[in-house]
Amino acid sequence: MFLSTFIKIHIHNRKNSNKMSTMIKVETPVGEIAKNYFQTVKVFDDYQIDFCCGGKQSLQEICQNKSLNTDEVVQKLEASIQEASDAPLFDAMPLTALVEYIVTTHHAYVRENIPLLHKLLDKIEEVHGPRHPELLAVNAHFKESAGQLTMHMQKEEIVLFPLVEKLSQLKAEGKTITISGGASVEQPIAAMVQEHENEGARFEEISRLTQNYTVPEDACNTFRAAYETLQAFEKDLHRHIHLENNILFPKAALLEQEVVKKN
Repeated sequence: MFLSTFIKIHIHNRKNSNKMSTMIKVETPVGEIAKNYFQTVKVFDDYQIDFCCGGKQSLQEICQNKSLNTDEVVQKLEASIQEASDAPLFDAMPLTALVEYIVTTHHAYVRENIPLLHKLLDKIEEVHGPRHPELLAVNAHFKESAGQLTMHMQKEEIVLFPLVEKLSQLKAEGKTITISGGASVEQPIAAMVQEHENEGARFEEISRLTQNYTVPEDACNTFRAAYETLQAFEKDLHRHIHLENNILFPKAALLEQEVVKKN
């Protein structure tokens, strides 16, 4: 209820803000651009720009490294910002609402689509594997990623997210606590970021093996469905990681500094 009310209140503000002109600065980190203007993630996807794990790189640096026309990318980004969007203002969300959104949207998406992709990839490997040996590697990479992501989400939901919610509660109540030893969120955050990088790299390899999910001429409908679903899974993963790496985790670390005093 809290999350849905928050989204409804801020959709109107987002639509009004789209009417204002803006200017993308090329020295801005791409994760910052995606944080401020979530519509831009579609453009980043189109140009295969890593805005989640590689979100600290500037737009100019990435364009140079990928031999992209910077002016063209900026124009596309600015055009996307002017488009109407019903996406919540994630950077303005209370952390408890953001955690709820991540779990109910992205964690749920991963859990729902893993069984489907297992079925599709197993089928096309069996039928098309002799003519397309890359499918064996694609399926193996996805199986590994599925297992790792399942454990990753469990750790977030059991360990990290409850810590974030506890910190948020202390802040709301105007309380502080004193602890001995290390920080309560820095270590799990560092572990989660490393696991994000691992899965980001794994999906980069899947994209390479599939030639960016290009369906071969002899593909059947199941083959097409497998690649379309796998590509959608990767795009959702990018958005999932972006919300955590570039918004939730930095804010949680700052919140801890406010409410936790160390001996």
